[in-house]
Amino acid sequence: MKIRKLLRVLHRDIGYFITGIVLIYAISGIALNHRKDWNPHHIIVQEEIEVENVHGRSFGKKKVLRILDNFEHVPVYKKHYIASNGLLKVFVENGMVIYNPRTGIAEMELLEKRPVFYQINKLHIAGTKRIWVWISDIMSVLLIFVAVSGLFLVKGKNSISNRGLWYTLLGFVIPGIFLLFYM
Repeated sequence: MKIRKLLRVLHRDIGYFITGIVLIYAISGIALNHRKDWNPHHIIVQEEIEVENVHGRSFGKKKVLRILDNFEHVPVYKKHYIASNGLLKVFVENGMVIYNPRTGIAEMELLEKRPVFYQINKLHIAGTKRIWVWISDIMSVLLIFVAVSGLFLVKGKNSISNRGLWYTLLGFVIPGIFLLFYM
């Protein structure tokens, strides 16, 4: 089998094989690129309620649990304390509740995992088990192979020795400009 035909077969089959992972990396890459615009990992749930019949300066666990029961998203209690300004601060699973006994207003803020994005972002940043790091490394090697083998698949005026060379160089120049002037 000629080398060009072997490259074409490998390029095609490896390309099919890596499609799923490439799509996951591309989608999560877009989400992670826009971290300043939104939180790609979590949704922030905020709720404010007015609590009646909870007065006094001391707050035991039972009293705190009565306050928490008033929220639509009932949070899971962890710990609480009274701050120096008189506010009750309650640590709950994935968030916090702040209760002002003077006004009777309780505010809750929770972080919930953003469906799908949380999981694929975790894969993208290799924040999972050690085995995923190896899979990610293998994926990188396969992407390098697909990129390099693709350079030699086309013959003639569009090949790497003609028109393809200019497009390939442009592909290096664009990130080079950003490295020089913006980093």
